[in-house]
Amino acid sequence: MSGNSPDLRDKVVDSRGFFKKLQLAVPGLREYRKLEDIRAADELLRKQVFDKLDSAKNKLEMIRKAMADKGDFNNLTSIGSLVSQLQQISGEVFHSQQGSAGISPNIRIDENTLNKLYEYDFNFVNSAEQIFSTITSSLNDYTSGTSTAQAISAKISPMFEDFKHAWKQRLESVENILVTK
Repeated sequence: MSGNSPDLRDKVVDSRGFFKKLQLAVPGLREYRKLEDIRAADELLRKQVFDKLDSAKNKLEMIRKAMADKGDFNNLTSIGSLVSQLQQISGEVFHSQQGSAGISPNIRIDENTLNKLYEYDFNFVNSAEQIFSTITSSLNDYTSGTSTAQAISAKISPMFEDFKHAWKQRLESVENILVTK
C-alpha cells in the first residue's frame, strides 16, 4: 500500500470507544470486533473511491455542458454514455459486497480475507484518482480546443472498462467467490 495514504484500519482502531474496547476483552466478541473494524475501514475506503468517481462524473457533465455551449451536439451522446457508465460504476462501488463479519454470517470470512479485501479495494483509490485526473485534463483540453469529444471518449472508455472488470473480480480474487447476477 502507498506510503502517502493513511491506512484507515489504523484510524478505526485508534478511534475505538470504551464499548468497543470492552468488546475486545470479551472472548466471544473479540474476533467479531476486529472483523467489524476492518469492515468499517473498508467501507470508509470505498466511500473515498465513490466520492472521487462522483467528482469525475461531475467533470464529465461539465464537458457535456461545454460541448452544448460550443454547439457540438453530434457528440453529446458519447459523453452522455460515459456519464451513465461512470454513474453505474460509482453506484456499484458504493453498494458493493464488503464481506460480512457478523456473528453468524452465511459465508465465513476471516480476518486475513477481510484484510485482503481492504488491500484490494485500496488499489481502487489510485484507479479512481487516475480516472478523475484524466477527465479533468480532458475538460481543460476540450475547452481550450486541443481535444475533441471523440478523443476524450477514446481515452476514457478503456479506463472505465478496466475499472469495471477489476471491480467485478474483487470478491472472486479474495476468496474465490463468484457472484453472478
